[in-house]
This record gives sequence, C-alpha cells and structure tokens, in this order.
Amino acid sequence: MGLTLQRAGGSVWKSPDAPIPIEQWAPAERDPLRLWRAQPSLRKVVGFIAEQISQLPWHAFERVSDTDRQRVQGSRAEQLLRHPAPLIGGAALLEAMVIDWMLWDRYAAIVDGDQIIRLPPRLWTIKSDAIGRPVKVLLLTPPDQPDIDLTEAPLIIDWGWSDIAAGGISPLITLAEILDEARESVKWRKRQWDTAPRFGGLLKHPKTFRDTKTRERFEISWKAWQEGRRGTPILEDGLEYQAAPQLNPRDARDIEGRQWTDTEVAGAYGIPPELLGIRPGNFSNMAALRSMLFGPTLGPKITRLEQAVARVANTLDPGRPGLYLELSREAAINGSLIEQAQVLQTMTGGPIMTRAEARARLNLPHLEGTDELIVPLNVLEGGQASPTDSGSQNHAGANGPVQSFGEITEHERGPI
Repeated sequence: MGLTLQRAGGSVWKSPDAPIPIEQWAPAERDPLRLWRAQPSLRKVVGFIAEQISQLPWHAFERVSDTDRQRVQGSRAEQLLRHPAPLIGGAALLEAMVIDWMLWDRYAAIVDGDQIIRLPPRLWTIKSDAIGRPVKVLLLTPPDQPDIDLTEAPLIIDWGWSDIAAGGISPLITLAEILDEARESVKWRKRQWDTAPRFGGLLKHPKTFRDTKTRERFEISWKAWQEGRRGTPILEDGLEYQAAPQLNPRDARDIEGRQWTDTEVAGAYGIPPELLGIRPGNFSNMAALRSMLFGPTLGPKITRLEQAVARVANTLDPGRPGLYLELSREAAINGSLIEQAQVLQTMTGGPIMTRAEARARLNLPHLEGTDELIVPLNVLEGGQASPTDSGSQNHAGANGPVQSFGEITEHERGPI
C-alpha cells in the first residue's frame, strides 16, 4: 500500500510501494520485519523498551529565563503529540517509532498539517556526502517516478552511528549470529520431537512367534493398549520389554537455550534481564533496577527522542519561540504516593498539597474553600521538619534538648 501525505495547503504527496535500496536490503532470514514476527526474544526485549517509553506523557514548557520554566498546559505541540492522528494515539505513535528505532536503527515522522505521520523505515532513505554528513532525506517511489525530497519538511527524525554514511546500522546485524543459532536450535529440537519414539523402550522376542495367529493376537492387543493407554499390557510368548533412552526436555536443554537467547538480546539492547523475568532477582536488586530504568537504562534514548522533537517545536507551536517538550519521567520513577509524601515533606518542612489538589487526584469535584494549604500548628519554621517527625526523638534525653515551638510564658508553663 502506498503512502499519501496531505500538506496544509491542500497539495498531496503520494508514494506507492517502492523498491528497497541496496543499503537497506537484508536476506530474508535476517529481515527486521521477519525477525520481529519469528523471534520471541527480540519481540520480548524490543516490545518492553517501546512500551516503557511510550507510557511517558509529553509535557510542554516555556523557557522564561535560565532559572524559570513555565508549564504550558494548552500548547498545540503537546496536544498534537498526544493525539497525532484521528485513529492513532500519542502512545501508539511513540511505540511504533521506538520499534522502528530498535529494529532499523532509525525512525522518522513528518508533521503534516494537523497530523504527525510515521514514515516506515522501508519507505525513506538518507543521502550523505563524502564524509558521511546527511544532505537529503528522500521518500522512495517506484523507479518510473522521482523520489520525493523531504529535507526541508518538518521531520521528527533520528538515526544511529554508521562508519559509511548516515542512516545507522540495524542492531539485528550485530545479533544475526545469535538469532541464527536460536532459530537452528529450535529447528533441531522440533526435529527431535517429531522423530523421537513415543514410548520409552523396546519389545524383544527371544526367537520368533510360535504361529501367525499368536503374532496377530499380540499386535491387536498392543495397538488397543496404545490407543487407550489403560491397564497394563500382557506380554506372552517370551516377549520382554527393555527400556530405551529417549529425548526429554531436560536433555534437550530447551529452557536453557531460550533463556540464553533472551539474555543475549536483552544485553545487546542494554536492558537488565531481571526486568523481563529472564533471570531471577531478589527484592532489593529488582527495586534498584526499576529505579534505574528511566535513568541510565532508558534515559539516553529518551533524551534523543526529546531532541528530535525539539527540532520541530516551532513548527508544532509557532507562537512560542521558547517552547520545548519533555517526556515526563516523574510519574514512572517517583515511587508510590506514600514514598513521595514522606520525601517531599522532609525536604520542604511541611505539607505540600492543598485539599483541592488531593481531591483532583481522586477525580472528585472541586469544593469551595479547599484551595488553601493547611499547615498544622506543630509545624513552624525552626520547629519540626514535618508533621510526621513527632515522637520520642524530639524529647529531652540522649538525642538532645527538647525542640522549641515558640516563646512559652511562665504562666503557660505552669509549676515545675
């Protein structure tokens, strides 16, 4: 199926199915789309990366000064990134772009009027100069039509490193040998299961059956036992059953082989295998790995995506020259509400949320008189750090003198 892009002015870019450039060609068994369908390890790891990144919402900010950033709630850029097309949500578009990136080492989307349209990697290519600098982005067309130059179009585009030209090198080239080995091992195990005997032994006869009727009677009874698998077969006329070795899942090392492939693919994409359940982990290291997921693990990829969007921020929202967009990681890395409350109260020395804000988190309607921040009387400057700090640690004794909560008169103190 071809690709049609509608410009804001009404003109149409149309690209029917195009041939694959030679630099994008790969043997059928190493084609990214074929591997995505056929390799469980690849789909498990790449799907995990794409789902984790696509869940992050886009937030728009305006840079007022070096120390002042204003959240822009109703910006066109944020709305368009969250709802890029009539039938596509922002998370779906972002997930598809990340999958393109992980499989092909490049991705692109074009801002076309009031839509953001993903460009499949097979339909576009990058032209470079002699030293590998990108000079053109071309939308590919059939041989009898000229390719469409998208260089000046508003593109959300990025690619990885290549020693020859711009456009990146698919990670699947690096993983080719591992994925080939996994495919061959699956084929070998399937052949073993197809050709291995369905019973675990052999029937031995000392000489021959005494007569034809005896042999026929035994064959009928044995087949009946095989079909029903009930009771115990009766061996007569000198027959003996001798157990024979047969292939079982432990000998085939099926599970170990799949785990090894999963681990290698996860390592190639920089994902800890414990997060995907490939390798067992305990509570402490799983908590640490989850806290690192949107930092050193996926953080560099998120930064690259934000920079790619920044190049078209003025196109998305031309009235705001200081606008920039970020994928909000806070909701994913800040922990539970209880953990956030404890940390923030300690950092600020008091309550951090009004009753109106708390009701909004619970999707409850706004009530008059709930916009004021309530500060308990035991929380004063120079007093307790937060309302949760009361307790035996604040009494006189080993921990020091009693904390003061203001001037106390002799009359208020009472007799000693």
